[in-house]
Amino acid sequence: MSKTTSSLLPAERQQRIIEIFRNEFTVRSTRLSELLNVSEMTIRRDLDALERRGLVERTHGGAVFRQERVAGKFHYNSSIKENLKEKQQIARRAAALIEPNEVVFLGTGTTAALIIRYLEPGLPCTVFTNNLGITSEANGTTAEITFLGGMYNPQTKSLSGLLTMEMIRQVNATKVFLGADALSLSSGMTTPNFEIAVIERTMIKYTRGQVIIMANHTKFGLVAQMSIVPLKQIDVLVTNRSIPEDFQRELDLLGVEVVIA
Repeated sequence: MSKTTSSLLPAERQQRIIEIFRNEFTVRSTRLSELLNVSEMTIRRDLDALERRGLVERTHGGAVFRQERVAGKFHYNSSIKENLKEKQQIARRAAALIEPNEVVFLGTGTTAALIIRYLEPGLPCTVFTNNLGITSEANGTTAEITFLGGMYNPQTKSLSGLLTMEMIRQVNATKVFLGADALSLSSGMTTPNFEIAVIERTMIKYTRGQVIIMANHTKFGLVAQMSIVPLKQIDVLVTNRSIPEDFQRELDLLGVEVVIA
């Protein structure tokens, strides 16, 4: 005979909870209590235990699933084929946030490169970037594009190093646009690439306006090795679909504006 959920051992019940999270990503404590036929106090203890194991992140009303850690390094050529339609939607919406005569940083990655394609025709603006992927998207643009110097990385199609850092320090940008490898409530925006983390942290430091992060739905709950910025320092998150309720509530509390492409 199979056990009823109320008679499960804590480890068995917590495994059931993880299975629910895999399907729903974010779940409130009240719903878990009903599904598993145990008290909310029991559920809170289970969620605390799962959070200590790094499997979920607690929210005010429940928890958010914390997916597997990002393992691989970023590869531009393979990344551009993944979720291309969603990236195009996000890049188009992000490009609309650039106003006339602004000076902006564009970070590494395929979504950031696509912004150039969707700039309003004739829009006067200045772009500073280490992202050489932009070269294939810049046909016909009237934006003034300056590539930050540095050492070329063919895997990321980007420039990095001391020269890149020095050039960033000479710029006072009005906005910075960064594509996210991973986005987590507790860990913020992270990346598996050390060079990208250093460059993008510096871009944020030398931006006197909004920090704008672009992330499709597959990036939520992911965590990578290198920290770029905590969520509380993000001004705008551009994504491609509605964010789960608890995740949205936490972003609201942090003052992060969510823009749906």
